[in-house]
Amino acid sequence: MNIINEIRQQYKLGDVPQKLIFINILVFLLSIVFFFKFRFGIFDYPTWLALSSDYKEAIWFPWTLLTYSFLHSSPFHLLFNLIFLYFISSLFYTYFNTRQFLTVYFFGSVFAGFVYLLYGYLFNHVSLIVGASGSVMAIFIAVAAYAPNMTIKLPFIGFVKIWHIAVFYIFVDLLYLLSDNTGGHVAHLSGSLVGFAFAMLMKRGIDISAIFIFKKKKNTTFKKVYKNKPEKKYQSVRVADVNFTQRQIDEILEKISKSGYDSLTKEEKEFLFKENK
Repeated sequence: MNIINEIRQQYKLGDVPQKLIFINILVFLLSIVFFFKFRFGIFDYPTWLALSSDYKEAIWFPWTLLTYSFLHSSPFHLLFNLIFLYFISSLFYTYFNTRQFLTVYFFGSVFAGFVYLLYGYLFNHVSLIVGASGSVMAIFIAVAAYAPNMTIKLPFIGFVKIWHIAVFYIFVDLLYLLSDNTGGHVAHLSGSLVGFAFAMLMKRGIDISAIFIFKKKKNTTFKKVYKNKPEKKYQSVRVADVNFTQRQIDEILEKISKSGYDSLTKEEKEFLFKENK
């Protein structure tokens, strides 16, 4: 239970890239339960989750342009994408914000999916594609194109400019474009194109992520009305009234002492009786 609570805490405190990493791991674990064929050692993803190169399937399940990017074909496939995403996202945040990250990430996925559909249609190629590679490459190339002279230290190699790494990745994808994993390399190149376009537009002061800014409702200016609580009304007696009453009592008592109680008038007796209560 402590491990689960710690994971929840890390998810809550983590930034958007870290949340995406957690989501991808969770989806992969669920995929093992529901879609992994242990007998053959492969995943058998349905066409309503993975993206099919058959455009007819995509029309029936348009959400697969996004859902395919959360599925992976193997632990290594998942691990490579998530480690790459973890390190490259920190570089991305050096220049851009969360809204721009999400824009590039999901645009990379959707555009790579469209290009894959186009490839399947033009070359009569039918297969399924999964993986976040298109999204991750979009993030990476966005940084490399925006700040090509950024220096990165690679293990066993040393310091290398980021544009050198970007060129290497693109060269490998072009080289293996006609391999068995054509769909994967098409996704890489398509995502790279999204990242490159984003960076070039940003250098010109055009932020495509701005289309996702929703106008906030104007706060209505009003004066807050405070209702006064009804005050309790108390009968107040002025000092002058008190003195006048006391003077009357004194006069009646003096009259009684001189002439007796029977000498009082009816009004004086009633007054004295009322005050005596």
